[in-house]
Amino acid sequence: MPPKRKVQSLGLDRRVRPRHDEKWNLEPESDNEQSNDDRSEEDVGKQDSEDEDLSEAADDEESESESEDEAPPKVDLSAVTFGALARAQASMPATNRRAKKSRKSDPDFDAAEPTLSLREQAEARRRSNQNAGARPGRSSKHAPQEQTSKKPVSRRREILADPRRKARDPRFDSFLGPVDEGKTRRAYAFLDEYRESEMADLRAQIRKAKRPVDRDALKRELLSMESRKKAQKKADEAGALIKEHRTKEKELVAQGKQPFYLKKSAQKTQILTNRFADMSKGEVDRAIERKRKKVAGKERKELDSLVRVRDRA
Repeated sequence: MPPKRKVQSLGLDRRVRPRHDEKWNLEPESDNEQSNDDRSEEDVGKQDSEDEDLSEAADDEESESESEDEAPPKVDLSAVTFGALARAQASMPATNRRAKKSRKSDPDFDAAEPTLSLREQAEARRRSNQNAGARPGRSSKHAPQEQTSKKPVSRRREILADPRRKARDPRFDSFLGPVDEGKTRRAYAFLDEYRESEMADLRAQIRKAKRPVDRDALKRELLSMESRKKAQKKADEAGALIKEHRTKEKELVAQGKQPFYLKKSAQKTQILTNRFADMSKGEVDRAIERKRKKVAGKERKELDSLVRVRDRA
């Protein structure tokens, strides 16, 4: 007997939910949407209120932590020395004077502590002065040199350097010490004969010269040599006078008398007296006239350089 075949289900035996038409459910859906919106707004408000509460709580905690951090630590004042208190008070700029007064008025103040603080202050002041006094370097080697305005400028300045090489005589170099003029004068006395012969040659060349330019140049050179000869003669006279005075004073000191030092003015007077004593009357008159003209010309130049207030107006 053949097996029975199952009849395929046509879907009629499954569970079926009734579907409501949309036109019948318009109002309930709107109500549901309003209720859902109300619920969502309430949820958002609650969430916002919860966030604000959490932020306020966090701010309170931060303020409490900051207040705890800013709260000064409790220090046992009985264990703090007067020196530490004085240093703390001196470090405050507004109470420097009060700190000084308290140091002076307090008899029990420890002297070692303030001494150390004063040394530290002096050291800091010295360092600051060194830093302030340090000369700043130039931006480049081609930049102009900077100088302080507190230093006076020398009146003798070299505007343009002389390219010529200067001759150096090692016998008269400053590295060898001071020069003894008397010894040098005695050692080179033979140069006077050479100068006399040179002056005689110049006089002969002046007589033979035909061009006025050459004659004037030779005359200027001869006049320069004669001026140097006169200056050297005056220096020799002053040296001889001083030497004679020292010799006499040594003899008087050997006899037990006090030494007498000749002043510059006295030396000049004695030199003029000796010079006029060897001159005749006419030579003395001419010398006095030359001196008078020289002084008058000098005074005239000084008067010409002055400008009166009346002339300015």
